[in-house]
This record gives sequence, structure tokens and C-alpha cells, in this order.
Amino acid sequence: MCALIYDVTVPDPEYYRKMVKCQEACPVYTDSRGYVTAIARGALELAYEISHDPNPLSTVCGRICGAPCETACRRGMIGPDFEPVAIRPLKRVVTERFGPEASSKYDPSSENMAMPPLDIPLSPKPACPAIPGQGPDFIYSRVRWSRQTLQSLATQPGRKRGKVAVIGAGPVGMTVANDLALLGHQVVIFEGGPKTGGMMRYGVPVYRIDQDAMDAEMQQILDLGVEIRYNTPIGKEITLPDLRREYDAVFLGIGLMEGRKLSIPGADLDGVITAVDMLLNYNLGYKVELGKRVIVVGGGDVAMDAARTALRLGQLGAEQNQEVDETAARSDEESEAMRTALDVARTALRLGVANVQVISLESWDELPASRFELEEAVEEGIQISTRLGPNRVIGENGGVTGLEVIEVQSVFDESGRFNPQYKIGSEKILECDTVILAIGQRANLEVLGGADDVVISPRGLVQIDPQTGQTSAPDVFAGGDVASGPRLIISAVRDGHIAALGIEQFLQGREMEIKTQAGWTDLPGHVMFEAWTKKERHKTPSLPVERRTGISVIDLGYSLERAIEEGSRCLECSVQTVFDGSKCILCNGCVDVCPWDCLKIVRVDQMTGDETLHQVVEGQLGAPIGAWSREGVPSVAAMLKDDESCTRCALCAKRCPTGAITMEAFRFQEVLTYQNPW
Repeated sequence: MCALIYDVTVPDPEYYRKMVKCQEACPVYTDSRGYVTAIARGALELAYEISHDPNPLSTVCGRICGAPCETACRRGMIGPDFEPVAIRPLKRVVTERFGPEASSKYDPSSENMAMPPLDIPLSPKPACPAIPGQGPDFIYSRVRWSRQTLQSLATQPGRKRGKVAVIGAGPVGMTVANDLALLGHQVVIFEGGPKTGGMMRYGVPVYRIDQDAMDAEMQQILDLGVEIRYNTPIGKEITLPDLRREYDAVFLGIGLMEGRKLSIPGADLDGVITAVDMLLNYNLGYKVELGKRVIVVGGGDVAMDAARTALRLGQLGAEQNQEVDETAARSDEESEAMRTALDVARTALRLGVANVQVISLESWDELPASRFELEEAVEEGIQISTRLGPNRVIGENGGVTGLEVIEVQSVFDESGRFNPQYKIGSEKILECDTVILAIGQRANLEVLGGADDVVISPRGLVQIDPQTGQTSAPDVFAGGDVASGPRLIISAVRDGHIAALGIEQFLQGREMEIKTQAGWTDLPGHVMFEAWTKKERHKTPSLPVERRTGISVIDLGYSLERAIEEGSRCLECSVQTVFDGSKCILCNGCVDVCPWDCLKIVRVDQMTGDETLHQVVEGQLGAPIGAWSREGVPSVAAMLKDDESCTRCALCAKRCPTGAITMEAFRFQEVLTYQNPW
């Protein structure tokens, strides 16, 4: 019988960094573990500091982020009965209390405990009490674009201060402005519309995010000394060449503000519109006529937004021929108009409103929309029909009367590429008054007028160096959707950070180095929260379906009590079991007590791995791995640990009779330095 062979990795700081999967999955490397556990322990202000430190849009992301951190959360991977920690809703809890949108109704003094120091202790290792939530395990890991890192870089003597133009006040442009202002540069934003936010403002329905909270966060960035010029589109009266002559560098953050159209018969009929146009007009408060029957083409989040917004537009218009200006309704001076709008919407809802249907090429399992978006759309009465594709738009007297659809055989070919195949002869007509296309977005590159040295990619996007955000023109930088295509808001924030550091290097005329410092904190007596394995994830409260009308924000967020309970579900993946081989007596106690079967004692000749493993074995034992396979009776063994299965319960450390196992917290921080200092 052949012995099992184990593929072994010798961990290094990068390994332990990646083990904190929520932080590694976040495009800006937010230490989600840090603020989640701080919430669980009552340190709410510290939790806000951690969540906001690498992310100037933490308020927005606490409400509408795609939350890749939750997808990566190890709690959701250890078994079928475990769900990820609700990280995004927890962020909202602390931004509501300590973010720019915080109001007087919250009393931080009654909710927040004393704050521990924020600096990472690299040595010596201080002791930590065995009480959950106390001691240096509060400390979080900082990255290169953390506020304190940027502010530290700004104090280095001899740096130049530049003047930078930012085109577009969307998430990427506001992040660039934030970072450059922290670095001491003069920043002027040119925004084509009347407000900040870009597609967060104009492309996200008002029922998904509190507009006032977003305004407060945008203003917080402007208050750093950033100048903004509204209603100033670039490309006509002011051109990109004009800005390049006046400013030391220019950043393009114009987004993808135009929707893609279909090349099918009837696509030019009155009543065929793009989701981007509809959402833009709706969010600006303009009246949008859709009729009673609407079909939305697409299966992504934008399609769900368009469908749910169309339903609300139908509610506002049904049974009453009354125009509602929702821009005015949202202002303090027009509070009565807002109440009237909600009354109209609720009355229309009770009387029966527009029929909204979504058709998608994909099957239910293939739909790209977020699960919660689909669930809420279905709750609101939206019909979703999968495996249907648009074939032609039917019209009469220049207007839409229906959409001919065709059944989809398959969406992707054998290699996984998008290549829809249809069932010939399966065509049928769906009656409708409006067809909304949610099939993609594109950039309007008129802003480049005359800048022939800025290269455009075959996809119609601005081509950049992904490490710096620099375009083919040395003084022009870009990021966000215009450079990468539609992605998450937090990905745009990352692009903004990268471009800001790229601009900094360009202005200084020298490159930066990123140095990572890692440290460990001993946690004697480490314990998890009581009954942590039995704690279930609770869905965030939301408005009842009958009240989801007009401008009402649906997601109500967690209470503080629920947030503390949810935070205590975290596995604290930065805590590791550290083994001291010189103290181990191979008693097998830790292996026996482990409830997750993640520890094994194996013979050395059963291990395989890279050169590092071979060096470690030879350095410890004085002979290579191969030498031990020739032993008649095995004399050397090794302890192996499956970190993916470990839940940091510390039972092994408690069981060890010799103290060979300790629980220690790993932290790191990235430091920016110049390769050739002044």
C-alpha cells in the first residue's frame, strides 16, 4: 500500500498575508478582519478608522459595494452550514456613527470603548489577555495607500508640489483627488454634471443608496482643499490639450456614460432606450415615460437596477397623470413634495402598476446579477425569463409594440467564450411599450479631442500601464471603467490609488519602493467568542415590499446589537498556530483534539514541495528529504497543518503539554520610500 504524499508549503509573510482572505480579496486591501472584530468588541471608532483608512469611499461601499471580501470569507468555506460574515453591512454600521454622514442621534461615548494604540508592534512581543476583544490583537494591517502612509510620504523633505487636473468626479476621480490632496498637491476636478459621484450618482438608483450620505462623503474629500468645477464638460470649450498646457498632469476618470445598443431590426424605434439613459434621467429627476409594459434585456446588476427602477416609474405614473420632480422632492425645502410623491407611489402600488419583465441569455445558474439583487427583484414582482434572446423589435407608427425573442440553446462555447447559440423556430413575440437595453456600456472619448498621443485599446478603452495608471502620453493618466471596462466601485477606488501614486512618481521624477514590514503578537490564552460556531448570519432588515416605492431606500441596515453579534462570527484568520519543533514530543494530543482534522504528523519522506521546503528540511535535519526515504524504520516526522480548515479555536494550544504551540497574530504594513531620495 502506497503512503500518501503531501504537497507542503513553507509559509512566509506573503503566505500569511494571503491567508487573511477578506483583506486579500478587497481591491484596496481593507483589513476587513480588523474592523469586523473591532465591532464585535465594541470599539466602533477604531472599526471606522480601519474601514476608512485605505478607502475614502467607505460610506458608499458600506451600502452598495459588490463585497468581494464576503465571497472570499473563510467562514463560508469551512462547511455547508457556515455562511460568510456580513462584512458590507458591518461597514455601514460604523460609517453611520463615525463617518461623514454621522448625525447627533448617535452617542459615540456610550457605544465605543477606549482605543488601543494603532502602531504595529514589530518587537518585542507584548502579552495579550485571554479575554476576547482586549489587547494588541486590535491592531490592523496598513497598505501603501492608507491615509497615514500617504500623509507620512507627504512630509518627506524636498518633494515637489504639483498642479493636477482630474476629469470626472466619479469614484476613481474622487479617489485620485483624495490621495493627491493628502500628498500636498493642488487638485482641480472638472465635472460635466451638477454633482459629484459619477455613475454612483447617475447610474445607481436612489432606492439603493442614501444620497445625503454620499454627498457628505464626497464633501469630506473636497474639504481636503480640492477645487471642483461643476457643469464643465471637457472636449468642447475646454479641451484636454488646454488642460495639459495648464497643469502638470491630467487624470481621466470619465467612466462609461453611454449604453450599448443592439443591431437588430427595429432597434431604432421610439421606445427602445438604454438602461444607462433611463437611470441617468431618473436620478436627475426628469420624467421618464415607459408605458405599462416594459421589457429589460440583460441579466446583470444594471439590468436588475433598470427593471426595479422601471417598476417604480410605473408606480409613480399609474392611475394618476401627475408629474413628480424627484430632484426637488429630495430637497429639504420640498419635503411636502416628497411626501406627496410617496403617497402617489403607495396608492399606485395598491391599485396595480406596470408589468416589468427581464429577459436574459443566461440560465438562472449563469445569471451575473448578485443574488440579493435577484431576490429583491422577484420579491417586488418582476418577472425574470432566462434563456431568451432579443431577435427583433416590433413596432407600429414608429413606436414599440413588442419584442420578438428566441430561445437560447447555449451561451458559452466549449472553451468558455461568450458565443450564444439559438433554437431556430422558437421565436415568439412579447407585447411591450418599452424595451430597455442593459447589455453593456461604452465611453464617450470626445474628451480626448486632439490628443492623438493617448492610445485607445481595441475595446475602445484608454490604454494604461496597470502599475501606474499612466497612458501612452507621460503626463496623462487614466483609471476606472474608461480604462478597464465596467467593474465594482471598489475596483475604481483601487485604480484611483494606483494612478495617484503614479502621478506622484511622475511629478517627483523618481520611482517609489514598497517595503513590507511584518510582525507577530503573542496571544496567550487566545479564545474565540462564545458559541461562535453556532452563530448564524442574519439578513439585513429591509423595507416591506409594499413600501418599496419611488425614492425610498430599501436596505435599513443592522442595529448595533445585531452588528456586534455578526462581528463575533469572524474566524480571525490573521491569528495563527505557531509550532516550536524543539518542544514537540510527538504525543499526538493536538491531532486528536482538533475538531476540524487539520493537523497531521507525517514522515518526512511523505512530503514534497518547492526548493524552500528542501532547504528547510536539510537545514533542520542535516540531510535532504531523499535521505530519509532510505531509512528502514522512520526516525523523523513533521507536523503539517491545513490552514484552510483551521478555525483558530486554539484547542491544540490548550492541549499541548509542552507549550510547543502558541497562538499569534500576524500583522503587516507597507511603507513607501523613494529609490533615489533627495
